[in-house]
Amino acid sequence: MASHTLRLVYDGLDASRHQMPTSSVKQIVAGAQEFLGAHAYFLTEGRIPTNINDHSRHFRLHDIRQRDGSWEAHFLIDLFVDEYLRNLTKDAARFAATGTWTVLGTLVYMSIEAWRTRRPIADQTFDRIEPTLSFSDGNREPIIDVHREREHLRRLLFERVDASMSKMTAPIGRAATHVDLWFDDRHLERIEHRFLEREITEAVRELRQAKLRGAAW
Repeated sequence: MASHTLRLVYDGLDASRHQMPTSSVKQIVAGAQEFLGAHAYFLTEGRIPTNINDHSRHFRLHDIRQRDGSWEAHFLIDLFVDEYLRNLTKDAARFAATGTWTVLGTLVYMSIEAWRTRRPIADQTFDRIEPTLSFSDGNREPIIDVHREREHLRRLLFERVDASMSKMTAPIGRAATHVDLWFDDRHLERIEHRFLEREITEAVRELRQAKLRGAAW
């Protein structure tokens, strides 16, 4: 079993006095569960369900919130390592230069890097999609389209990361001036403004339009 920690450090305004509105706490917890759960499902099952639970047969999420210095929220995820993940660790080793040595850590790091550019992950290292039947319209298209399913899953992960960010940044401007995201001992991002649902919807729309333009060519 491998354990990892997501740490959210809020500072400024009320957070500097160790205070956080209860409504914001609920959104932070929901956002962290969605963020960690989406990556865990993506990695272990090759899918992201509509309702992301705090556990599956592959992982467990725990809230170990602390309030040290600023207002901090800590979330622990226990990942049950199977043969697939052990083999995947060898493939992920090539990302050692990023300073992220674990499989889940590497996926989270790559996901955040892609999220900054408003695009899904392009790397296929973590794809886990079995061949599935696709609709055939009689034009001799192959009935198995693994590539399309893998692209769809990576795009879905991007959308869930965006949605989780709207929740985890909810306190900014109201109870904190910024939040720092840490995964294990690696600093992922400092965010200084709240991501609104409108921003997320627009980003997804632009992403889909770009995909359609590419298909047209």
